[in-house]
Amino acid sequence: MKLKVFTLATMIALAGCSTTKHASIESGPVEALNNQKLSSSFKRQGIKIEWDCKYFTGITEATCIKNDIKAIEVTGYAPSYGASEVMRENAFKVAHDQALDKLIRFVKQDITSTRTTQTIAKAIEKAEDNIKRRIKRDEEFELSDEEAMKDTNIAVRKNTADTVRTMTETVRTQAHGIIKGARAINEEIVGPQTVKVTIRWDVDSERASNYLRKRFVQQ
Repeated sequence: MKLKVFTLATMIALAGCSTTKHASIESGPVEALNNQKLSSSFKRQGIKIEWDCKYFTGITEATCIKNDIKAIEVTGYAPSYGASEVMRENAFKVAHDQALDKLIRFVKQDITSTRTTQTIAKAIEKAEDNIKRRIKRDEEFELSDEEAMKDTNIAVRKNTADTVRTMTETVRTQAHGIIKGARAINEEIVGPQTVKVTIRWDVDSERASNYLRKRFVQQ
């Protein structure tokens, strides 16, 4: 009998310890769009040009007499709009194309600017007559001086002029060309959902591209 009481007391104690606790998760604060600021720690890179110095002048950068361009590095950026692997790889491809676009626009870019001004004028004239007359010509009626001043015969002319002026300014940019020897030298994630790709062109890579192209065409 004592054994049964001890077992029952143990079961009650275990049941009392197995209480369920509900954890609450608080969401982060919501910030208005007009109060959001871009991160100042994110530094962008543009176009970097490396020059070939003349003989005996390239000891330091200050003493270098620039001769020919030997290399160009261009960096492109793209948002991923997500954290999946597919979004990441697509962002790298877009950043690579952005870097190539920046390079070709540095070499040659056609810019066309047009401005169009259109003026629309509209004139409206409204006429309104208010005439007081008798109901019957042979009918006699009497009016006091105060009643006679009300609703006197009037003619109203209203002129309205509306003028609308619109100006449209369009700037078009176009760049096209063939880039030989440009290759990606760096691909990395630089933000929560931002990637960058750096491409490099130099004389040696262009020489290798021309050599391989001739070899592949001959074969």
